[in-house]
Amino acid sequence: MPFFVSRPVRPIFAAALALLLVSAPLSPVRAQANPSDPEMLLEEGTKKILRAFELFIKTIPQYEMPEVLPNGDIIIRRKHPPPGKEDEAPPAPPGDGTKT
Repeated sequence: MPFFVSRPVRPIFAAALALLLVSAPLSPVRAQANPSDPEMLLEEGTKKILRAFELFIKTIPQYEMPEVLPNGDIIIRRKHPPPGKEDEAPPAPPGDGTKT
């Protein structure tokens, strides 16, 4: 049984097919568009890097200037942290670190 379309329906069918073919390439472009702003992602990444660098600097032991004793020994004393800061952990970043 051959596919049969009456003559009045053919122009409508052809117009609908043409409309679908023209609009088809536009759909994937909209689906692939990234909702995130690149500037916002750059700013967020920079903040995270600076926060990591700040924590890194805080974990490096800090030392005083080297001191040369009369007998030739060189002493590099460790700076003592302020009282009450020894047991204190660095503050956690806001949120739980996940993003949806």
